[in-house]
Amino acid sequence: MSAMEDLAAVVDRLLAPEDGCVWNRVQTHASLSRYAVEESYELVDAIEDGDADDLREELGDVLYQVVLHAGIAARDGSFDLQDVAATARDKMVRRHPHVFGDEHADTVEDVVRVWRAAKAAEKSSRTSAFDGVPRAMPPLERAVKLLERLEERGDAEAVVAAVVGSAGDGDGRTGGRADGVDTGWGVRMLAAVAEAQRAGIDPVASLRAAVGRLDAAGRATDDVG
Repeated sequence: MSAMEDLAAVVDRLLAPEDGCVWNRVQTHASLSRYAVEESYELVDAIEDGDADDLREELGDVLYQVVLHAGIAARDGSFDLQDVAATARDKMVRRHPHVFGDEHADTVEDVVRVWRAAKAAEKSSRTSAFDGVPRAMPPLERAVKLLERLEERGDAEAVVAAVVGSAGDGDGRTGGRADGVDTGWGVRMLAAVAEAQRAGIDPVASLRAAVGRLDAAGRATDDVG
């Protein structure tokens, strides 16, 4: 068997009702969702660190999450790992008509245009430019994604201005601190993110770099005193 088949067999054994793993058997897609997020963050760390061994390990951890979710779905009669792979294969073929079809794309910009057109055709039932942006994304990443969608539509500045303008309308939705939430502060941060993007700054990478400095500075004082 291939390593992929071995891994699928390991998951099947873990989920086996008789001699499997008690912990694995009680897991659901919902209970495992946080691990998918955690493993993805660890993968990003490995990519940024540039260590090939860590990268291989973290890719394996992400792959394991995929195989485990597919195993749970197969156990419940929904779909299996082959269905997951087939779905990914078919999507990539559809979205690369310049490779697998008659379209032509000689530049990165052409590829992005073709990809967006293919995706738009697939998602023709969507009623909003925001459909498909995960609500579970961290707020900064979600803000960037939503702003990108608005920029594609051509009205990012107008929509951001409307949100910023609402911060002073006195309706109680902004400026308050119920449970530590100050929406007015959040609106100002959103405006700063939008301004950064207009200036060609990557807000996510920039904040990550700043937090990295915070981490380093904090570690430098661990042994002080």
